[in-house]
Amino acid sequence: MGKNYFIYIFSTIVVALGGSVYTFAISYFILQETGSALYFSINAAIMSIGAIIALPISGVIVDSMNRKKIILSFEALSALTLLFLSLYIAFFGFNIYALFFITAVRSIITPVIFNAFDASMTQLFDKEHIQKTLGKISLYKTSIMFLGPILAGIIYGFLSLQLMILIFFIMQLLSFILNIFLVFSEQKLEKAYENASFEIWFKSFSNKFIQGYQVILKSDVLKQLLVLSVVINAVGAASFGVLPETIMIKELNFTAPQVGIVGTIFTVGSLIGSFILSKQKIKNPLNIVKYAFIIVAMFLLSFTLPVYVEMKPIISMVYIGLIGLSMALVFQFISIPMSSYMQKTIPDEFKGRVFSINGTVGMVLMPIGTIFYGALYEKGIYFPVNLFSSIIILVTVFLTLKPFIVAKSAMEYTR
Repeated sequence: MGKNYFIYIFSTIVVALGGSVYTFAISYFILQETGSALYFSINAAIMSIGAIIALPISGVIVDSMNRKKIILSFEALSALTLLFLSLYIAFFGFNIYALFFITAVRSIITPVIFNAFDASMTQLFDKEHIQKTLGKISLYKTSIMFLGPILAGIIYGFLSLQLMILIFFIMQLLSFILNIFLVFSEQKLEKAYENASFEIWFKSFSNKFIQGYQVILKSDVLKQLLVLSVVINAVGAASFGVLPETIMIKELNFTAPQVGIVGTIFTVGSLIGSFILSKQKIKNPLNIVKYAFIIVAMFLLSFTLPVYVEMKPIISMVYIGLIGLSMALVFQFISIPMSSYMQKTIPDEFKGRVFSINGTVGMVLMPIGTIFYGALYEKGIYFPVNLFSSIIILVTVFLTLKPFIVAKSAMEYTR
């Protein structure tokens, strides 16, 4: 592993850990300070809306300008927003509208950074080993998801909100300094952008954005993956995002510690999946994705069993924990291979736009799906809804990942 790998991993750990502390602190402080679930929901909604707006724009920016400069510039802006919020609280006290403003600004900044990094993976790391690299990166990120909330919960009782924000500011600043030393391979920039004025660049924006869609539409494989992403985010991801907590809290009356334990078990599944994919090289990623989706559909059906079959609480916990662990593990065999295929096959100069389009489409439909499933689960309709979801997943997978599509993707991946 080269210098880039260690810098990127350490930078990612620092930001992810700081982000976990920040998110935990902000979420709990809003509920404690205002006592309003509405304000908490508004803050979450602002983050989603900002990302939906920022992603399409960021795709063009990332493909049009030097990606290292974009990452460093927006990381500096991100750090400044945290410093501003900390100073505001120090001088004026907590204000929910000031927090909403910072959330709105950060919801636009953060997707640009993530998209720039996603588009730069093959500039930072060896393309031939990108799948294993992504597996290792996912392993570290999942570990932070596991440890971050625990650490945040411990220090939340000892530090003020201002100090916790300052901790994240320092971590963001450290990440910025580390990323200065990242070495990017040469990026292909279109001549129209190299020395263009802002006015010329702005006039060309819509054309460049459309070109991102054209890359997808001209590719048989990417076109099918976009359809698959739309349906799975609206059905599978939305369903699983609501189902576990609804069953555990509403139907099985789990206590908060029990819900936390089961959630931790889910994370272990992600860790195992990431670890396996960091060691094993896949030659036909979409074939793995196809079978992983079939397994997810089966697990989705079996998740509701404790609602209909009387079990002791400990058995229900173990059952849901193991099913959730298995699903989280299999999800890694969807996200990492799919990302690996896109990293290796999408032309470098279009990656930002293609990744942002794929992400935007998924994010637009997920809230709709989440509300839809939440309403049905609220009425106690579980197995029929999950049966519907499983059928939709299976039909979509077999229609999009047909044998000739899988075979063509394998040829493109190993080319």
